[in-house]
Amino acid sequence: MTVTVPRTSAPAPAPAPSRHRRHRSRRVASSGAFAVISIAAVALFLLPIAWIFTTSLKPTSEIFAIPAQLLPQQPTLEHFGEVLSDGALLQMFGNSLTVGAGATVLSLLLGVPAAFGFARYRYRLSGALLGAALVTRMFPPVALALPFFLQFRELGLINTTTGLIIAYIPIVLPLVIWMLEGFFRQFPEELLEAARMDGLGTLRTLVRIVIPLSRPAIAVAALFGFLAAWNEFVIALSLTRTPDAQTMPVGIASYITQFQTVWGQMTAASVLYLLPVLVVTLIAQRGIIAGLMSGATKG
Repeated sequence: MTVTVPRTSAPAPAPAPSRHRRHRSRRVASSGAFAVISIAAVALFLLPIAWIFTTSLKPTSEIFAIPAQLLPQQPTLEHFGEVLSDGALLQMFGNSLTVGAGATVLSLLLGVPAAFGFARYRYRLSGALLGAALVTRMFPPVALALPFFLQFRELGLINTTTGLIIAYIPIVLPLVIWMLEGFFRQFPEELLEAARMDGLGTLRTLVRIVIPLSRPAIAVAALFGFLAAWNEFVIALSLTRTPDAQTMPVGIASYITQFQTVWGQMTAASVLYLLPVLVVTLIAQRGIIAGLMSGATKG
């Protein structure tokens, strides 16, 4: 008599994780790493701004307290009152607006046609001329301060806002040309061809067709050019002597004296100088992103 032993089947192997699950896990890990890096970068940039803002609200005794604390224990607006009552500093704020706006407007008037010409009318020396137009952007402002001082002294433009506007054009203009040349290079050729068929010349095509369709990119170039002039310090320090022509960066630096640094007033003035640009940037951020991305969607 034979006995049949039941055959026990081996346990089925566990199913391997699907490719979709592995891809999702990899995507979650990369997203988490990107989030950590983004948070660290934002904290790195925002911490100095937060420190300046909180220091401007601290009484003088808390500013020099050891150990230092980020948040003020007894907030005060005393430093802002002292800054706003300083007529010389308010004059410098107005000078910064005048000089930044003047240099930006003149740079746009020169830079928009120049960028369009470099982008759409290529010839043998156009690349070299474009490089020559942008080369001043590669020099640090301190390298330009002495030549500007010697030239403007002969022209009688030392300690004038007109002299600062002229001195800022070599700083703002290359930035405008560089940003807009790449955008105009990708401008749809069909629109330009249609303008030529309608009998429009180069200047009328630029004014009636190109500029209206390029307003987001031009606005971004204008904003970055204005910020370059707004934040400039070395040339303003070299070419000005009195608050009649000095700008706010020079006025803020004047709080650092030979014997002390007036931290309360300096940080309050810095906050007042930062707020207009910060507000405008936050309001116009969608337009800035659209202007930066519009060149990538052309053609």
